[in-house]
Amino acid sequence: MSYLGTKRRRDLWRGKWQFGAVLVTIFLGVLLYASSWDSYNNLDDSYNGTYERLAFADTTVSGAEAGFEDDAADVGGVADVATRLQADVPFDVDDHVLIGRLVGMPADEQPTVNRIDITEGSYLDPDDLDAVVIETHMASTFELEPGDTLEVFDGVEWREVEVAGIAISPEYLFPAKSQNEFFNAPDQFGVVFAHEELLEDLPPPAVVEQTLVVYEEDADVEATDDAVREAAETAGADDVMTQADQPSNRGLYLDVQGFAQMAVLFPIIFLGAAALATYLIMTRIVYMQRSQIGTLMANGLSRGAVWRHYVGYGVLLGLIGAGLGVALGIPLGYAMTGMYTEALGIPDTVTSFYPSTIVVGLLFGLAAGFIAAALPAGVAFRISPAEAMRGEVPTGRGQVSWIERTLPFLKRLPTRWRMALRDIGRSKRRSLSTMLAVVLALMLLLVSWGMVDTFAILLERQFEEIALQDADIVATQTVDDELVGTVADVDGVETAESVLVLEASAKKDDTYGTVLFGFDEDTQMHGFRIVDGEEEYGELPEDGILAGQHLGEEIGVEVGDEVTISIPSLDTRFETTLEGFVQEAAGTILYMEKGALTDALADASTPVDEEMLAAPSITTMMAIFEGGADRDAVVEDVRDLDEVGLVTDSRGLYLTVQDYVAFFYAFVGMMLLFGGVMAFALIFNPMSVTLAERSGEFATMRANGVSRGTITSIFLGENLILTTLAIPIGLLLGYWLAAYAMSTYSSDLLSFDLEVRTSTYVFAALSMYLITVVSALPGIRAVGRMDIGQVVRERSQ
Repeated sequence: MSYLGTKRRRDLWRGKWQFGAVLVTIFLGVLLYASSWDSYNNLDDSYNGTYERLAFADTTVSGAEAGFEDDAADVGGVADVATRLQADVPFDVDDHVLIGRLVGMPADEQPTVNRIDITEGSYLDPDDLDAVVIETHMASTFELEPGDTLEVFDGVEWREVEVAGIAISPEYLFPAKSQNEFFNAPDQFGVVFAHEELLEDLPPPAVVEQTLVVYEEDADVEATDDAVREAAETAGADDVMTQADQPSNRGLYLDVQGFAQMAVLFPIIFLGAAALATYLIMTRIVYMQRSQIGTLMANGLSRGAVWRHYVGYGVLLGLIGAGLGVALGIPLGYAMTGMYTEALGIPDTVTSFYPSTIVVGLLFGLAAGFIAAALPAGVAFRISPAEAMRGEVPTGRGQVSWIERTLPFLKRLPTRWRMALRDIGRSKRRSLSTMLAVVLALMLLLVSWGMVDTFAILLERQFEEIALQDADIVATQTVDDELVGTVADVDGVETAESVLVLEASAKKDDTYGTVLFGFDEDTQMHGFRIVDGEEEYGELPEDGILAGQHLGEEIGVEVGDEVTISIPSLDTRFETTLEGFVQEAAGTILYMEKGALTDALADASTPVDEEMLAAPSITTMMAIFEGGADRDAVVEDVRDLDEVGLVTDSRGLYLTVQDYVAFFYAFVGMMLLFGGVMAFALIFNPMSVTLAERSGEFATMRANGVSRGTITSIFLGENLILTTLAIPIGLLLGYWLAAYAMSTYSSDLLSFDLEVRTSTYVFAALSMYLITVVSALPGIRAVGRMDIGQVVRERSQ
């Protein structure tokens, strides 16, 4: 059947632009699949390789009673158990003060759980209590090297320590301080690994005793998690954090899952678009070659050979596009993995070869091409030779369009516009294909654009409407009204307030570790966006708590339920009522009115008096600056106060968060670019098919004196009308798809409810009109270059 192969090659060359557009779309879809899926697997292997090598704890328990270490070791599936002390205390690096984390380590050798990877210098010196190891992110931020010094506040005085080494820790591959302080300005949080003895004399509110549990390699993780949690709760633990909930791991996991979602969602859209384009082209070819098919079958060509011939177009396109996509996608996945692990400082970069990626990628391309070509090939298979050789015989009668019947005033439109309206209903398949192309293109554009809008809107809301303070201030002495007044009197400061900040856990059916803030009743430092409230923003209740909206699903609590709040650093707990949920972009945080919190702690299981709460490790200050004030100068003036140890510019955190999502924006930008290419390919193909199918009609019109401009307006008008009809459907489905895509990123750490600006809908719709016009230009030029005599002769044969 070599003559069929020759015919196929000629058909492909004749429609090279249409087939090329299909090829590019299949290529992009498989490229996205291969690169994203390999990145997902490689990153997962890289993280797990580091976790296994450094014995990353499967569960971390805080505040359990003595003897829990032995109980945990007896749990089936547990391989090792270790204990340590951890404290958040001020650090001073070259006169820059920050709240750092001291992690206790055995001096003579690495711990058996949560080991660290020394990249420079050496481990702790057993004979030098003031030798420490700095976590790599902190070392990079402050340009610290072995031999440098910094100061640590031990609760009584500043103590100078010397950097013995720089290390990578499995707990801080992503430098998150806690689940609810996920993003931190690089110069406002750091981790130092020190001798255990250095932490033993720290005051109780600052230091927490932790038990670290590692499971056996073949352990049932879920069952062991449950058993360890049960033992910890029996031992009165204040917080139980599994590896899945550990802040750094959670952040990395969200990114890895993002790659997995990308590897499925976007390729499906691209390959669906390619299948649609292939279907349109093959339908057009079968339609235009009816007489050829009839002649071949009348001369003995079997129906099976006809079917295989036309399916071969789609299979060939699928193989070539998928082959190119896999060939470039796999090395792109390696590159993405390397860039990502280098950016985060992951010590183990695994770039494995996955044969399944090739197999699945090729199958994706083959399936898209085969399914799309099989339908029109089936039409060719069923064609009767005698009927096909008669050529096209119009049937039926002309009639006004349904649009004109619905809107009678349209009958008064000029003839060329009525022709455009009637052309829509004359070939429903062609019209629906064009509309579907617009819908698919709009869906992809809106998904990408919607993601950008959501991040921008939620971040802006978080820092402009919810977290209203300009600066967070940590004192070096007891925080009282006089000190708050001193801060408020600094030039450029509009107002200042004291705020209680406590590491806490909330418990009902389950336990969730978080942060509890105590604000003034009429605080100006924080806005509370109430979920299902009568008004968008509300106030703190006189009694009870407000909680981040994800707490309900985390511990099985509803508004009105009693919740147990534990404060590990104070070794106490109390009962309170959940009064409502608040909607915030970052974290699942608890809020109480400061007076109500003070009263609750006074009546707690271990009473806590106001004097202890006034300690700077518990009560901090927040300030709002005057409009137009020099932010840097005000921060410096507050920092110069003798009673102030640390000032954090909240706007700096805003910029830090934007830096962290830069990688995401880069990916979405790539999606917008690919989406634009796909949108053009999608809309270009049905227009090309329309032009090919109507070439005889347009030639006849030209032969009868109809100007090129009139034909152009009819052709363009028809497609603009179809675009207009498709845009509302595309916007609706695009919004739904974007909402689903954003929901895959949402968790108790980060809440991403889709937010789309009105301007985005307008620009997305206008972009469809622009792409429609641009896609029509080749067809419009073809009408102008049309050889009227040749086309009419071909149509009369």
